[in-house]
Amino acid sequence: RVGGGARAGAGSASFEMGPKPVLLNNPAGWSNVSRFTALALAKLANLERKVERSSASALGRGLRRVEQRHLREAFTTLHRHSSLDTFMHARGQAEDMLQKLHCLVHSFDVEVDNLVENIVQSTLEEDDTASTYGRAAA
Repeated sequence: RVGGGARAGAGSASFEMGPKPVLLNNPAGWSNVSRFTALALAKLANLERKVERSSASALGRGLRRVEQRHLREAFTTLHRHSSLDTFMHARGQAEDMLQKLHCLVHSFDVEVDNLVENIVQSTLEEDDTASTYGRAAA
């Protein structure tokens, strides 16, 4: 117990003095300074690599987002143009059908006009002949 008390007293005495300074006048002091410097530089190098990796990965994520946005815009443009191309093709087909229908209606009108003209002429001729016969009989 007395020895334990002496240790406690010695510990408190060293605590009161504060941290011991590193003595550079012996090899152990230089060894401690060298070891501390090596550890500090290793930590610094690890932090630099970590920052470099995180910067590179952040740049990679940013580039990936830009690529994805460009790809989405390209697909949107492609879809719009394909829809426009489909619309233009359908419009062309509709215009062709309307042109054919117009030609069909026009040819029907011409045939009907000729038929009506023939019917009117025959009716007028029948009326003329009936009038002529009616006058002759009277």
